Amino acid sequence: MQNSEINFGRVLKAGFIAAFIGVGLNNIWSLIAGVLGATIPPAFAIAVTISSLLPVVVASLVYFVLARYLAKGPLIFTVLGVGFLLFSFFPIFNNPQLPDGTVMDDTFPLLVAPMHVFSGVLALYGIPKWSR
Repeated sequence: MQNSEINFGRVLKAGFIAAFIGVGLNNIWSLIAGVLGATIPPAFAIAVTISSLLPVVVASLVYFVLARYLAKGPLIFTVLGVGFLLFSFFPIFNNPQLPDGTVMDDTFPLLVAPMHVFSGVLALYGIPKWSR
């Protein structure tokens, strides 16, 4: 079954809107978390920007495919998205170092957990809402 009402351009635009809002919120949060005492790694703003942008844009492409070709595509997108969001917390609380080997202190969850929530919620809410 194909849903021809779903427009690729609108879905991609919704993904970029959600992603750029997430970039702004996450960079603002990193400033707030720094004031609250979180240790900010070097060049963190670049990592935050890329990590806030790419997954949400990819999620918009996944949403397009699911919503276009599956009758319950938006529901499947929501279930998968919630699963990915919950799974994204595992390394935050269970891995004491970054992929480059930098050992993080106890303030790391304060720094990045809200960022995962911001981007995840924006993707789950914004992409379906703003692509209509």
